[in-house]
Amino acid sequence: MKLSKLVATVESAIEAMGVAAKDARGDQPGQWMLVQDFTPVYVDAWEETVSNPWNYFKFETDKTVFQMSVPFVLGPTLKREAFWEELMTVNLNLHFAKFTYNSKENVVALVWRKPGSALNESEIKLALDSLFYYNQMIFEVLKDEFALKRVNVEEEKS
Repeated sequence: MKLSKLVATVESAIEAMGVAAKDARGDQPGQWMLVQDFTPVYVDAWEETVSNPWNYFKFETDKTVFQMSVPFVLGPTLKREAFWEELMTVNLNLHFAKFTYNSKENVVALVWRKPGSALNESEIKLALDSLFYYNQMIFEVLKDEFALKRVNVEEEKS
């Protein structure tokens, strides 16, 4: 798939959600940010330049990637091992999402990623709804046990 086609697909999906794609665009082409209840979702479309062991099987036929990422919480300071174990258990049950961790920024995020050629415009909204649902539901279930702190739009800008 050509990156320009992937970008057009994403922009069409954003428009279908009632958001002007031009208003959601980020600093770089292929980047958008949407916000719901002060929760940011970063939407990215790009073309890989180098294959890696995790994507080698698709790299030869499609270098484009689509990803949505919702910063979930700051990594906890208490009961970290139990927290990671809980997230790995929860990961097994999630549809359209997986947890990831950015140790540099100490941010746990929910992510959905697909090769560009496998992306169907209609599934973007469903995946986005899933990310927001899990973001809220899992936070409510785990916040007290692990003293979780949200990542919000204001913190992301700093």
